[in-house]
Amino acid sequence: MRSFALVSLFGLLSLCSMAQHSVGIFENHVDIGKVLQPGTAAYDKAHQTYVLTGSGENIWFQKDELHFLYRKTVGDFIATTQATLSGKGTDAHRKTGWMYRSSLDTSAAMVSLTVHADGLTAFQYRKKPGTNIEEIKTPVVHPDILQLERRGRSFFVSVAKIGNPFWTVEIPDFDLPQEMLLGLFVCAHNRNQVEEAKLTQTRIFTAVK
Repeated sequence: MRSFALVSLFGLLSLCSMAQHSVGIFENHVDIGKVLQPGTAAYDKAHQTYVLTGSGENIWFQKDELHFLYRKTVGDFIATTQATLSGKGTDAHRKTGWMYRSSLDTSAAMVSLTVHADGLTAFQYRKKPGTNIEEIKTPVVHPDILQLERRGRSFFVSVAKIGNPFWTVEIPDFDLPQEMLLGLFVCAHNRNQVEEAKLTQTRIFTAVK
């Protein structure tokens, strides 16, 4: 009886430990890369806002450093959010937005829809693990809405200011796994600094099966 009670207690503690990392619709959050300052993630239900803090030197070339709030996603999806960076910050290239990764490795295959503090908005991607990131800049700066969509081997990026039509582009020919990690991120672009991002009206749509 005592042995069963101990097993049950350990199981309960394990479940509680796992549950502590769940935030809103997302399953977990973690620092990626050798960040010096740990990040955080929280959800304000009243305002439907995710608040992320994080450090990280950059997301570029073959190495990513950031704080990532994510969930497993299988197959096609549409993900939309409104993203802002808090305060003046320390670097014009601090950034936030959507990220979609094959793993939590610093050089994993990934795509991201990223808005920088100076307004630069870009689709950045690494088609294969360990390769350099490529980039497509959008003509819209400081967009209010970021939308990332997967359709098979293609990604569609749509950005807009409220009251204006979406600017959309298709980026084809990705050989990525069906199951990947989709979520929100923040990167300080300064390994010694912690920056904050707020993301609201965040939705992920997948096919009903």
